[in-house]
Amino acid sequence: MLPFYEVQAKDLRVFHLVARQLAFPAHLHRNIEILYVFSGVQYLEIEGKAYAVHAGEGAIIFPDMVHRYYKQGEQPADAVLILCNPQLLGGVFPDFEKFQPLTPYLTNEKIPEEAVYALKHIKKKDEFAVKLGWIYVIMSHLLPHMELRQRKRIPVPDMSKKMIEYVADHFTEPITLDSLAAELCVSKYYISHIFSDRIKMNFRQYLGLLRAEYAAKLIRTTDAALSAVSSNAGFDSQRTFNRVFHAKYGMSPREYRNHVRRSK
Repeated sequence: MLPFYEVQAKDLRVFHLVARQLAFPAHLHRNIEILYVFSGVQYLEIEGKAYAVHAGEGAIIFPDMVHRYYKQGEQPADAVLILCNPQLLGGVFPDFEKFQPLTPYLTNEKIPEEAVYALKHIKKKDEFAVKLGWIYVIMSHLLPHMELRQRKRIPVPDMSKKMIEYVADHFTEPITLDSLAAELCVSKYYISHIFSDRIKMNFRQYLGLLRAEYAAKLIRTTDAALSAVSSNAGFDSQRTFNRVFHAKYGMSPREYRNHVRRSK
């Protein structure tokens, strides 16, 4: 079974696993994924290599790395799982889409006590700014213990990933289903089927999701007028921008900017 491309609707998510091993099929996504095990053992496969992550150990999965979680035996596990949009960390950390770790597995010797403290205290119910602050603490202490290498771009036989990569590179342009089909030399109806069957949303929804994420990044990191943000993110109208942004973030772009300013 081919891995599927998972689309995360939120920029930052925290899960606490209590007395259970996680099982999830092979997939990849644009987010950074952090696993830390408090007790027991969690089994994990990353890029075809299996790991048994025991208490005090962890793993960091970079964007577009195929991975899966699986059970083995009946031993339960207590763990925390964090998914974070790498754009939230831009400008401070390496470009996570251009690098990947030589090994994503972290032994307890490579996890400083400051990172452990943050991993124990980050909570799902925390305010967004608080969770993001913990992420900065975690990544600041874990990354120095990871050897990074330049990501090699190799031909991908899975058409769904080819589509995702192309859209990720061109979403700020006036891309359409027809232009994507022409670029990939396939039928637009085939593309529509791939999006609905493998990515679990239609092409327009996915394109809007990418543009809204990029617009949010521009709002957080620049003082550009919202009309310029809308245009630079690829939206063809302010009305569409407002509608798509509100659907993802639960507030208008202006309300989001005010929230960001209050958090600083």
